[in-house]
Amino acid sequence: MNFLRRLFNKKATPSFELTSPVAEEVATYLYQATELRLNGQCELAIIECNKVLSLHPNSHLAYHIRALAKYSMDDRDGAIEDWKRSQTLREFLK
Repeated sequence: MNFLRRLFNKKATPSFELTSPVAEEVATYLYQATELRLNGQCELAIIECNKVLSLHPNSHLAYHIRALAKYSMDDRDGAIEDWKRSQTLREFLK
């Protein structure tokens, strides 16, 4: 069903492929963001997620980690917005 929806969708589909050096940089930032969030440094985790999103705007993991960090900082509206974006991107990848 998702295949047919994408096949007949008139909108341009975003590219999810990254070059190898960029992919490595994104992976490093995601790792750092995860570690920072788990260590309670949520503001720094958000900065790392923003770096990922500047390189790869369709990174559902960056939105997911950023949502968790915002939630930990009591930014419920920002967390919900990022969570929804994360889920939308994840759904598109299925």
